[in-house]
Amino acid sequence: MLDERMMRCPYCKKIFWITEEEQYNNETFECSHCHKKNAGCSKTDDYGVLTGVSILDYELGEILRG
Repeated sequence: MLDERMMRCPYCKKIFWITEEEQYNNETFECSHCHKKNAGCSKTDDYGVLTGVSILDYELGEILRG
């Protein structure tokens, strides 16, 4: 059985589940509530919920890095 993790959507702020396989093999994750995709996660909150990153924020960070 695959482990699942919780991720908070950067758009609607709701929590949805992703599998361990998705976490290691996908570049984007679709929220099951608002159906928008995010560009992975940057950190976890105090409860271990992954914090999703919007695609726009990810792309802006890439531009600023170089």
